[in-house]
Amino acid sequence: MRKAVFFPGTGYTCREALFLRLQSLLEARGWTVVPLEWSSIPFTPIETVEEAGAIALGFAICSLESEGLDDGCDEVLFVSKSLGCISALKYSDLMSIAARHVLLTPTPDALVRISSSTDVTCAVIGDTDPLMKSADLVSYGRNHGFPVMVVDGVGHSLKTGDGESTDRITGEIVSFVIDSLEACDLRKWE
Repeated sequence: MRKAVFFPGTGYTCREALFLRLQSLLEARGWTVVPLEWSSIPFTPIETVEEAGAIALGFAICSLESEGLDDGCDEVLFVSKSLGCISALKYSDLMSIAARHVLLTPTPDALVRISSSTDVTCAVIGDTDPLMKSADLVSYGRNHGFPVMVVDGVGHSLKTGDGESTDRITGEIVSFVIDSLEACDLRKWE
């Protein structure tokens, strides 16, 4: 069994078009998708990234307890966005889950969670992301062996003010993620 867990950001839910399109394509390829929903977490009054990450991590531990990720799955994929990247990386370390990671707009706090044994499939960032310079993520990806897509003209949300443009960008990101996953699958069999 193959399971993909979606770890959203604080203001970016699993009902966003990017997550929905990835979910549909992964399910068509035989993955069972488990979307986490942070809506019950009151992120607004939380003052630090560490505190928000700890709360999200606790939520993930409780939510994923019965999913059998540690012994009931042949493959585990964590698709995460922003704060979700921190939570997914911490979760896989804490629970000793050998997951592949797709990092959508990771923050510097997330990158420090990546070790030599972390399997990062790919990462995506906007060229105007205020939380991390895209060049820094590209360099980090090059040094750690994973591809990075830099999306021109968008910030942390990976959206523009124009629905048509955002839809095109979403399609490009989905294609990049799926192509990266397929490239990883091919390398496994070489």
